[in-house]
Amino acid sequence: IAAAPNTMLTEREAKAVLAAYGVPVVEERLVQSGAAAVEAALVVGLPVALKLESPDVPHKTEAGVVRLNVRDAAELRVAYEEITAAAARVSPPARIAGVLVAEMARPGLEVVVGARRDPQFGPLVTVGMGGVLVELLRDVQVALAPVTPAEARQMIDRLKARALFDGFRGSKPASIDTLVDIVVRLSELAADHADRIAEIDVNPIPLREDGGVAVDALLVVDA
Repeated sequence: IAAAPNTMLTEREAKAVLAAYGVPVVEERLVQSGAAAVEAALVVGLPVALKLESPDVPHKTEAGVVRLNVRDAAELRVAYEEITAAAARVSPPARIAGVLVAEMARPGLEVVVGARRDPQFGPLVTVGMGGVLVELLRDVQVALAPVTPAEARQMIDRLKARALFDGFRGSKPASIDTLVDIVVRLSELAADHADRIAEIDVNPIPLREDGGVAVDALLVVDA
C-alpha cells in the first residue's frame, strides 16, 4: 500500500494486498506482449481471462478491455490485440502497464465483500450478494471492523438471500465457512490500515461448496 504510485490501486495490486491477508485470489500474470500472454496462460492454466492493467480504467468491461474464457494460443493473441486496441481508444489516454492473464474461476454463488472508512464510525466491513445482483438486490450487511468469525456469520445469516447458500432449486450449496473467513480477514485489513484505506470492493467472489476466490478487486487509498 505504501509503495502504490496511485490512490486507486490496480486490480493486480489490490489482489496482492488481499493475498497478504490470506484472502484467496485467482492466479495471474502481467504481460506486455501476445507471446508472453501465451506463455503466462500455460503457467496459469487454460482457459484464462485477459484484462487491461491500468490505474486509469477501473471499469474495464465498459471500456471493452476484458476477454473471458480464452481457450488456446490463437485466441490469446487475438484477445491481446483486441484489448490493446481498445485501450488505445480510451479517452483521456490511459496509462497502460500491460495485460493481466488470470485463471478463470469456476462458477459459483457470487458474493461481494468490501470495506470503507466512515467519517463518524471508522472502518466498516460489508458482505452481500455480488456479481450482477449487487445493484439489483442491494442485499448487504454492514458492521464495524474488525469482526469476529461469529459476527461475520451473523452478518451472512441476516442476508435476505441467505437460503441461496444452502442450495436452491437444484443449485449446489456455497461454502459459508469460506465467506466467513474472507469477511474476517478483510475486516482486519480495513481496521489495521484505517489511516490509509478509504475503500475496498471485492466483487465477485464465486462461492462453491469447496471454497471460492476473489476474481476482481478495487482498493482506494488516501493521497
